[in-house]
Amino acid sequence: MHTESGILMSTSAELPRIGVVIPYFQRQTGLLHRALSSIRVQEYAPIQVVVVDDGSPRAATEEITATLRKAVPGLTVVRQVNQGAAAARNTALDAMREEVTAIAFLDSDDYWEPAHLRNAAVALSQGADFFFANFRFEGTTMDQFRRQERRDLLDHPRPVPEAPGIMHWAGSVPGLMLPKCSVQTSGVVFRRAIMPQVRFPRTLRGPAGAEDHWVWWALLVRSSAVMYCPEPTLTYGTGGMGFWQHSASASVRFLVLRADEIRKQRHVLKNYPMSSGERRLLLETIAMRREEALVSALALLRRRQKHALKEIVYLLRDDPLCAASWCVTLPKLLYRRVRRASVTSVRQDSQGVR
Repeated sequence: MHTESGILMSTSAELPRIGVVIPYFQRQTGLLHRALSSIRVQEYAPIQVVVVDDGSPRAATEEITATLRKAVPGLTVVRQVNQGAAAARNTALDAMREEVTAIAFLDSDDYWEPAHLRNAAVALSQGADFFFANFRFEGTTMDQFRRQERRDLLDHPRPVPEAPGIMHWAGSVPGLMLPKCSVQTSGVVFRRAIMPQVRFPRTLRGPAGAEDHWVWWALLVRSSAVMYCPEPTLTYGTGGMGFWQHSASASVRFLVLRADEIRKQRHVLKNYPMSSGERRLLLETIAMRREEALVSALALLRRRQKHALKEIVYLLRDDPLCAASWCVTLPKLLYRRVRRASVTSVRQDSQGVR
């Protein structure tokens, strides 16, 4: 055994040469500077960092000081007309040099702890094709594995020999991704060779995870080993790239997100093997998303929201079974509403009598 860059590894292992992908679209000052500063202090340095300014209102160059430009390895900035997070990541992937053997993702409003890339390098040097890290939301202390009650990731870990703090995922891909995916984009590092031409789909409209999960499934099923770090080394920012996740249910954005999620889940159901229990769980999730989309659509129509009808037509055209689902669900929703109104009326009458 020997160490290299502070990493314990076998003599036959090869340290990955990591390239970092950063899509950038921000109005808030300082977020990209913070993300790049977290790369600057990594205990294991990448060899290239590509920032794609996706037509950002605040230019990426305004965030990059001379000190950062000098300190961040292989820093490259590409500016393009706004096309969305998926297109920005694809542009960054195209800009990666041939010598890059592993790809890490970091959204511009997120940031890493110093050990993040070191942990990823350890995992990949020990045979992992796909690595992910636990994370926290900015301003909170609870990490996501515990918040989502992913006890399978915490209570029964399988430590990787010669890699302190790194665990091996021994379950299935659906077991990791369903029902709640604990893989956050900015926590992922994968070996480039397993899918050299990886691309994020641009047919999805809302940058809130659907296009990311589409790619994670493709990478995970190609991975001979998946490893993770149960200690959070990523902080997920509350602004910028993830703002669509906070959309109100009675909004067009929310309906777009549900359409994207349903499309992704149908793609997974069609293309990836899973057990009967996992398939049943995914079908239940799709049914739940369709019901949420119906509730959102009704609220939008009632408020005569602009563009609502166009999004409803898009959803039903893309997912024809959704219409059949709504025909069954709508009477149930109406019954619940009438029932609640009746119970409320009885309570009010009872209080009036008193």
